[in-house]
Amino acid sequence: MSGAVAGLGGGLLSLGGGTLLIPLLLGWLRVSPLHARGTATAVSLVSAATGAWVYAGQGMVRWDVVLWVGVPALVLTPVAARWSAGWPATGIRRAFGGVVIVGGAILMLKDVLPSGPTIPAHGEIAFLLFVGVMEGLVAGIVGISGGPVLAPLFVLGLGMPQQLAQGCSLAARLPAVLAGTWENAREGNVRVDLVAWAVVGASGGAWLGSHLALGVPEFTLRLVFGLFLIGLGLHYWGTPAPGVEGTGGRS
Repeated sequence: MSGAVAGLGGGLLSLGGGTLLIPLLLGWLRVSPLHARGTATAVSLVSAATGAWVYAGQGMVRWDVVLWVGVPALVLTPVAARWSAGWPATGIRRAFGGVVIVGGAILMLKDVLPSGPTIPAHGEIAFLLFVGVMEGLVAGIVGISGGPVLAPLFVLGLGMPQQLAQGCSLAARLPAVLAGTWENAREGNVRVDLVAWAVVGASGGAWLGSHLALGVPEFTLRLVFGLFLIGLGLHYWGTPAPGVEGTGGRS
């Protein structure tokens, strides 16, 4: 059930395993924070791949964007995870929450902002490399795959429609999720007994959620996504990291 919920959110709102599955594992199954992070990362590899496959089938993935974002994220994610091991987890969560709230609010106000991309064509590669760095930092430090950050940056920076931004977000996070899964497995933080069942639900949920998102009007999807980001940011801002204070972004 937890995997299905996380997969549905992943496909519908381009959110990875850490964003939805970690709270479910902590609250429903009483899994330790480290095992919740590692298990959710492994499951999100399947849900993100399923969602990206559905979006790509409808032409909603730009593979040049995936390449320029994915490579720096792949390299930086495990480095950031080790680098931030001693950071205060609650402070990290609040900083991330603030960024997500701002991103959600701007998405909701996009129609009253200047239309089109804000990044000129000659600066697109540099912008995408920056986005990849941000993805790697979020995935490694906060412990989630970066979906709440990637899609808003694609919409606001490149002027993408919400569906295209979500498809690129799902595909571009795969290298970082792969690196995070490897790092967590190496540290023994992946509950294999839970992954098998969660993957079944996550893949089905991601398939359904992706098809639902592709059938929703762009404005409606962006509004829902923005509202969810604001709610998610408030959650991260107001809720201390469960039992991991002083252990960095391992929640």
